[in-house]
Amino acid sequence: MTGNKAEILLLGIAQDGGMPQIRCQCKNCSLVHRGLLPQQYTVSLAIIDRTTNQVWLVDCSPDARNQYSMLQNHFEPERSFKLEGVFLTHLHMGHYIGLFQFGRETMDWKGLKIYGTESVCQFFRNNQPWSTYIEIGNFVLNPLVPQVEVQLSSNLHIRSQLVPHRAEFSDAVGYFIRGPTRTIFFCPDVDSWDRGWSNEHGLSPTDIVQSVDQAYLDATFFSADELPNRKIDEIPHPTVLQTLEKFKGLEHKITLIHFNHSNPLYDIQSKQREQCQQVGINIGIQGAISKL
Repeated sequence: MTGNKAEILLLGIAQDGGMPQIRCQCKNCSLVHRGLLPQQYTVSLAIIDRTTNQVWLVDCSPDARNQYSMLQNHFEPERSFKLEGVFLTHLHMGHYIGLFQFGRETMDWKGLKIYGTESVCQFFRNNQPWSTYIEIGNFVLNPLVPQVEVQLSSNLHIRSQLVPHRAEFSDAVGYFIRGPTRTIFFCPDVDSWDRGWSNEHGLSPTDIVQSVDQAYLDATFFSADELPNRKIDEIPHPTVLQTLEKFKGLEHKITLIHFNHSNPLYDIQSKQREQCQQVGINIGIQGAISKL
């Protein structure tokens, strides 16, 4: 592992509420409570430069405290890492609430770089307690321009891509992460693979998946019948079944992430998981390491 110049560490695979989800007794959540399934943290990704021990997070989830411990355990006892910044995809609660852990009430971190689109940065400037955290130096905002690549280190580059997703608080992006030998695309939330994609740069979802070595994609629901008590059109996501249809022939390039607690893919013996494995699609695993 120490021979790799750069790598990613998948810190969680669950949708915003984690798994088990609060006040839920569904099959998956009940199995966790009974110790028959492991707890799954909310989606977050660590980008690691092994030559410098620098780390950047993509999204900062409600499970950030435990995920920070995962990062500490990932490094040898005699080596520490330096957290340089956090890249945010958007402002739904599962993707930024963990930043509270770096504020005055807890770590009182100084100078943590927060990267996001202008709408994300504007939210932090205009709302408490974030504006105070910025004023006292916990956070430093770094607005991103979509499609403009940012150099993280000599081994790593990152570039944001606008994606269609509910914009109650901010727009949403996925990220191209380019290392010395591989490039991935990380997109935990999207409304659809067919609607709302900008043609400004000629990028369609298929173009994106074809252009990278691995794409980590939204798999919130396996099918539309998982939430009988919710209106699925109010929380749109492409189902896994739609993803399988959309990316036929590219399945080996896809890793599914961001599973709702209701998703049958948590069950390693489910027919749905077998269906994905038969076509060569990858199921995200918490703690998985991939070289860049």
